[in-house]
Amino acid sequence: MISPASSDDAGAANALFLAADPHTVCTAAAVRYSIESSPPAARARWWKASEESELVGWASASLDTMTAEPGRAFASVVVHPERRRRGHGSALWRAVTGHLDEIGASRTSIATHADDVAADFARARGLRLTSTETILSVDPREIEAGPEPKGVEIRSLSAFVADPGPVYRCDVEAAHDEPGPFDVDALTLESWRRIIWDRPDFAHDLGVAAVAAGRVVGATFLLVDRSAGRAMNFGTGVVRSRRGRGLGLLIKRHALARAAAAGITRVVTHNDETNAPMLAINRRLGYEALSACQWWALER
Repeated sequence: MISPASSDDAGAANALFLAADPHTVCTAAAVRYSIESSPPAARARWWKASEESELVGWASASLDTMTAEPGRAFASVVVHPERRRRGHGSALWRAVTGHLDEIGASRTSIATHADDVAADFARARGLRLTSTETILSVDPREIEAGPEPKGVEIRSLSAFVADPGPVYRCDVEAAHDEPGPFDVDALTLESWRRIIWDRPDFAHDLGVAAVAAGRVVGATFLLVDRSAGRAMNFGTGVVRSRRGRGLGLLIKRHALARAAAAGITRVVTHNDETNAPMLAINRRLGYEALSACQWWALER
């Protein structure tokens, strides 16, 4: 049965996400927050698939509020791995596409596992493969922070809680050059705070910023599930004028060392397969490939 979902379903949805992707880092609080903080402009909706009152599928659809391009949207469909091929995905997809029609979506980005079942599902519904991400992980207890280079200070993101604007400006500049489905040309400080900074699983105490000449020139973020001892990289970027000097590697080392000191034993990351600089950094840090995911586009 397909029915509308709400933040009251956050706990069951989180359990579903962890069952569908054992490598992800997700918390019920983060799921609840993502629903309750969605702005009216996104026109977001959520649905659930149930079998005998058990939540076995989840879907969402919304406009992309990070870009100024009209008609851009995001959608997702997740079905429990033990309940696939029972029609839940198709039913959820009908709900998604109906809403996409209502909100005028012309290009919708959707992520799936990189497996034959997901690929067959996507292609059968007219989706086009646009990019692939490698999923990697590392034990942060094996990482040392390393010395700070002359003229650069490594600060905890907690130091910017009162004014995260300098971190925002660094992150947006770096994100403009990152491959993948995200376009941040309309990402305001308010929206950035909602999507990234104010998330309940965003670890201000573990993420770090590199500061040089009074300016944030690099930053790296972590999402955490402290009860499980796991974290996920949520972006690492360096401003254009400071690239090629080892800052990306340095700030990731410091963040991973902080994570280890906080009891985190596994950090997961997603890298676009064309992002050679970040893949090289992660290889040097000892990240090992786990699996992959794929991004698809539905154009209408």
